[in-house]
Amino acid sequence: MTVNEYDIHTFLDSNSVLKTMMDKLRGKKLPVNPVFVGTPVNSFIENKNAPWIRITTIPGDIADYADDERVVEYPRFQIDFWVDKTKAKPSIEMEELIYKIMRSYGFERYYKNRNTDSDMPALLMIQNNFEFMGLTQ
Repeated sequence: MTVNEYDIHTFLDSNSVLKTMMDKLRGKKLPVNPVFVGTPVNSFIENKNAPWIRITTIPGDIADYADDERVVEYPRFQIDFWVDKTKAKPSIEMEELIYKIMRSYGFERYYKNRNTDSDMPALLMIQNNFEFMGLTQ
């Protein structure tokens, strides 16, 4: 199975529960669903738009082979999101929802971190790294 960052975007962007949760945390809907492949344009990156999600590929190319052919690939992705620091507790629910979504598509989280964004001190940056494991619920 080959999965790229645009597939991950589809997994997250099409989840209505995640969209609703983000709107509730933000206190409003945005004209676009703020799930991005890569960093959004600078004009979007404002405290009032949090939470938003950024998907990036983690370099590497791990695979299992049989008869000199790839049979299973293990792509890795970093999924970050930013949220207002006053919403730290509800952001845990968002983090767990993202985990459940990714798990349902065969990914397992192998790293997570939460800290204040040094460029935007009113926001927390929550980082989750996933690898495809071929596991599906």
